[in-house]
Amino acid sequence: MMITMPKIIHFPPQEEQQATLNEFAQEMQRVKKRGESVSIKKLDEALKTISDYLNTGWSTGGGRRLRQFVWSLWNGFHLINLFDFTSGLDSRLGDAVIIVFNAAMVGVLSEDQKRRVLKESGEFARWEQASAETPEDEEVLCPPLPLSTDTLRRLAHSSELNDRRFEQQRKVEQIRDADNY
Repeated sequence: MMITMPKIIHFPPQEEQQATLNEFAQEMQRVKKRGESVSIKKLDEALKTISDYLNTGWSTGGGRRLRQFVWSLWNGFHLINLFDFTSGLDSRLGDAVIIVFNAAMVGVLSEDQKRRVLKESGEFARWEQASAETPEDEEVLCPPLPLSTDTLRRLAHSSELNDRRFEQQRKVEQIRDADNY
């Protein structure tokens, strides 16, 4: 049986603690300024532009990419290349996406705004329809994935192998850490 000694926690000196708190306060001010840099009026206009377009153009190439974008904001599933996405849109829609993306990145795009664009654009209704038409043992694919079935199979295989390598590496590190105590 191996006996381990408790680790001693060393706290930094008071001046180092204060410097860290000051740095944190400055960063929080920068975050606040980034959030305030987003015009709520422009954000609302951008969300309306996207919703209006998706009401009629949801099945076009640009509409398909817009659907993936708004759903990725909602569900956090980000399989979309933003450069490819915006380069395929006209300037009005591209500008709207940039405004919404910026708002999301600085934390001012609210859940209510995301919900509103999905509802007003008809995306929630399309999801409900897709959900009703999807057998119970399958995942609802709405919007359709930006990757082919073959590509998804290759990614799944690679991901599985990567998980195995990661797990093996984790086990090796655990053994090494145990030996160091």
